[in-house]
Amino acid sequence: MASNGAGMPEGKVEIVPTGNEEFDIKLGGGVPFPSLLIIEGPHGTGKTALSQLFLKGALDMGLRGLAVVTESTIRGYILKSEAAGISLTEHFLRGRLDVYSTQFEGSRWGRRSATVLLDLISRFLESESRRYEVLLVDSLSHIAIYSSPIRVLNFFNTVRLIADRGKLVVLTLHEGVLREDLTTRARATCDGYMKLSLASLAGKTVKVLKIVKLKGARSQFDPTITFDVDPSFGIKLVPIALASV
Repeated sequence: MASNGAGMPEGKVEIVPTGNEEFDIKLGGGVPFPSLLIIEGPHGTGKTALSQLFLKGALDMGLRGLAVVTESTIRGYILKSEAAGISLTEHFLRGRLDVYSTQFEGSRWGRRSATVLLDLISRFLESESRRYEVLLVDSLSHIAIYSSPIRVLNFFNTVRLIADRGKLVVLTLHEGVLREDLTTRARATCDGYMKLSLASLAGKTVKVLKIVKLKGARSQFDPTITFDVDPSFGIKLVPIALASV
């Protein structure tokens, strides 16, 4: 059977543990590989931290990663991983992780630039996908909101094809950015769809992950995972007994 270059056979679903044992148990062992995952949620719900956890788990397994970030600089993205207790620094310095950012001096967001960027990112992922086993975009929000429906659908078709070639593709997206019909199409296209929200527990705000679907999970997964992000411990699970959601 052919290999994708990272020791994982093509055409077979494997599991990539995140390295967080408690979280992996909740996920049914880890993240299915290959797959297309979408993480959706409002601002401040932990989309970046969760996607970095998945990315780090894959990098720790010896896979090569590519991250395209739209909400921070390259340095800022790496520092975010440090602040979340999910350090990507060593992988970045050793060349196992390449990070590209759309944030640069003098750049301005607008309808025209966002539309161009979505097409550019789509072509970039397609051209670079042979060099990496894991590809991440954090986040699609600022570029998808201004793009036409056909461009958004073309983007999802591109990443679907990339995942089908034996890659793990992770996308983050703010809730409500896409039209409802596009959101429905995106959910149908992906293998894993996860929604994040905030909840109150004993006066403390925690993050709630609801796994809408996760194709290829090795065992039964917990559909609801409650956690917080601790700089010392990374993603830390908290009891599920919520005061209110």
